[in-house]
This record gives sequence, structure tokens and C-alpha cells, in this order.
Amino acid sequence: MGCFATTTGRSPHYYEVRANGAGTYQLIDESNPLGSGVVLKRATNEELQTISSGLRIKIANGLSRYAGQAARTYAYPSRAGNRYVTSTIPIAQPITSASLYGLYKGSDSEGRPVFLMHTGGGVPQPIEKSSCPAY
Repeated sequence: MGCFATTTGRSPHYYEVRANGAGTYQLIDESNPLGSGVVLKRATNEELQTISSGLRIKIANGLSRYAGQAARTYAYPSRAGNRYVTSTIPIAQPITSASLYGLYKGSDSEGRPVFLMHTGGGVPQPIEKSSCPAY
């Protein structure tokens, strides 16, 4: 994983992504201690397609917010002979701007790699791979 920096302000803003294990990652925001500790997971194909179509660039992979909730299901009973059987089907979770919070990697119209930080609202901001700051 590693560190990333924005260069839109007077001084760079750093983000660090660390692997937690079990397929999750921790986002550390050096300037926002309350925002540090956001847990991320690998983005689903639907999330990647949503970001790609919204920005009209190709997003290859990324990390999005991990909700930590069990998948919701709909249970319905049916009759099999003289018994009732309960079956479940998963309910698709809607993709929201909050669930798209995370880091994404894609390529621009000229094929150059692009890293984006989406903070859940507005347009994702470009970030660059960086060395981690020493405090």
C-alpha cells in the first residue's frame, strides 16, 4: 500500500494506507485525526464502474469504505410437501457517495496512471504516490 499526497494546497496533505489483514485496510489521514482509522476493502466491480462512468475515465482497481455490516437478506417461506421451508435471497446494497469513499487507480485519456481520493462528496481529487512523511 503506502503513502499518497495531494498537492492542491500550499502544503501537501498526506494519506497512508496500511493492510490490516483479512482483506481490509486502514486509511490514515495525517491532518484529520477523527478521520483516521477508516477501514477500507477492495472495491467491487459495481463501485469501480460507478466511479468510471461518473468521471468518464477507466478505473482499474481501488479501495472503498468497508461498512462491516452483514449482507441483508430477504427470507420467504415456501411449502415442500407437508413442511414449510424458509429460503433467503440477498438484497443488493445501494451504491452511495459514502460507500465510494476511498482510493482509486485508473488511467486518463492518454493512458497515464491516475490515483484519486474520493471523500464521499463532490469530485474525487487527484493524489500522487509519495514517500511517507517522517514526524
